[in-house]
Amino acid sequence: MDLLVIGDSAIDYYMKLAKTDDIKQESTSIGPEICFYHGSKIPVDDFESSIAGNSVNVSVGCTKLGLKTTIYTEIGNDNNAERIIRELRDVGVNTTYCIKNDGIETDVHTIIVFGGERTIFTYHGKRDYRVQNWDKPKLIYFTSLGEGFQKFQKELIEYIKANPGIGVAFNPGTIQMKAGIDSFKDFLEITDILFVNMDEAGKIVGEKPLEQIHIDLHKLGVKLSVITNGKEGANAFDGENLVSVNAYSDQRPVLDKTGAGDAFSSGFLSAIYYKKPLKEALAWGVVNSGGVIKEIGAIKGLQTKDKMEEAVEGLI
Repeated sequence: MDLLVIGDSAIDYYMKLAKTDDIKQESTSIGPEICFYHGSKIPVDDFESSIAGNSVNVSVGCTKLGLKTTIYTEIGNDNNAERIIRELRDVGVNTTYCIKNDGIETDVHTIIVFGGERTIFTYHGKRDYRVQNWDKPKLIYFTSLGEGFQKFQKELIEYIKANPGIGVAFNPGTIQMKAGIDSFKDFLEITDILFVNMDEAGKIVGEKPLEQIHIDLHKLGVKLSVITNGKEGANAFDGENLVSVNAYSDQRPVLDKTGAGDAFSSGFLSAIYYKKPLKEALAWGVVNSGGVIKEIGAIKGLQTKDKMEEAVEGLI
């Protein structure tokens, strides 16, 4: 097994809103807003559904890039769970550790897409994650779980310490970030690669110049810190070198930014697995995320290894 991805999975329902007089669009000091009257009926231009969740997106992304990937996720025992398992198998992800649970429903997220941006109504049900009897992976990618994640996280730390040589990548999810740095500080101490966006990095170590953010993340134990920053591209710091790349675009219009971070992570992590230089790994990340945002959903625009190498060749 090249990669074990751990985290919640779900079904995403995408609603692309039509631009009508019923929707008001404004810019504020906090960010863009869309407003509509509660209780009204809003036209939808397009509707799609997809298997989703950070763990699913990264599993599919890394598999398409050639890694032998296994996912560990706790799901319900329902039709949505069957769909997740079936579609993951179809792309080659090992689903042995997609664990069905009676009496609970698989998570569902509703996503409103409007003007190239998206708003996600996300739900992470409490799940009983436990270290499984999986084969020792070369890499572990640990990402978003629901409330109560600390118990499993502690078990996972013990497993990693008892099995030296496993590379550890970490992308804290919504619930983990809301719980605060103290809730995952112990995991940062064993993290080889940390994936966060600029906003998340600021919440972990405070808002400050970019280089200092990276330095402070390393003081927490992180060996390689990777920060994505939307249109500004991405950057990484290995303790000595701060490397940056611009965002990638193939000139097609942006349709939906859902899954851009996961696409970046799967591109970057796969490049590191193939022992690519740091700047090239960043290029793999931005090319993958650049493809995803040109499609609706988090999976359609993911690159294959051949297409990735062709696209990156023109960037570096």
